[in-house]
Amino acid sequence: MGNGGWSRLLRWWGGTVLAAMCAGAAFIAQAEAAENLSLWVSWTIKLGGAGATVVALLLPARQTWTEVRAREDAEQLAKAAVTSYQLVFRSVLLPLTDIFDQIITAPNETSRMEAKGAAKQAVVNSVVQLTNVPRARSCYFEYVCSNQEKRLICRNYAGRDSKPRAEFSSANPDHAEVFRLLEDRQAEFKQNINQEDSLRLPHDRDYTYKTFISVPVATSAEIFGLLTLDALQEDELLPRHEKEMLLLAQLLGIALAGSNRDRSIMNRAPDDRKAAACQASSPITRRDNSTA
Repeated sequence: MGNGGWSRLLRWWGGTVLAAMCAGAAFIAQAEAAENLSLWVSWTIKLGGAGATVVALLLPARQTWTEVRAREDAEQLAKAAVTSYQLVFRSVLLPLTDIFDQIITAPNETSRMEAKGAAKQAVVNSVVQLTNVPRARSCYFEYVCSNQEKRLICRNYAGRDSKPRAEFSSANPDHAEVFRLLEDRQAEFKQNINQEDSLRLPHDRDYTYKTFISVPVATSAEIFGLLTLDALQEDELLPRHEKEMLLLAQLLGIALAGSNRDRSIMNRAPDDRKAAACQASSPITRRDNSTA
């Protein structure tokens, strides 16, 4: 036990033990002053009374000391957890910012496409690392429009070594809710799919996961895809995981939107390009888009 432990021990127990000894001595003195008691009865009263007095004083002190020590230990664990979380968060965000910068500043379309692919893979890797759920799997589904059909195709995944079997199509009525949520920029969190509506998630289907989160990768003007996380056991995913995914998805959406905007400016005539650059540098008014 270190100096801090001894100091804490003496602080809580020193005064209590001294008070108990004084109380026990006082009880013995009172019993000694009593008359007409045999030696055996006198010593029985002295020892029993002194012991009961000491116990009565020490037990509440011990309970208080135990509660204080548990609270101090919990505070130390909480501080350590916050520090660890901050380190993990920084280790996730700093590399992502470098990749996002490569997307926006890429000198040509080939470099830009390579940076986009690296960013999507880095984001799904970061989701798995940041959430730290055993055998969880994160996926990025790319939003593809062809003719009248819209599809979500898994391009990147991390975590479990099995690629998701699902591929979503707007032509399939069972997938209509997925596209509605995506187009409304709404996240979806199911803690236990076995307790969900059978029309939305049929119970007779062989799912390889029991809980999932999906968040849109989009801006107010453009949809890029869907970021998902699933786990093998019910209730393994928590509301904080959804918030972490929303942050990563928003960062990815901003980076992808920035690359598209820069490319459209570069494809314009010089005069139009200059006007667009001036417009981008002018102040804008923020408009909040509320989502459920």
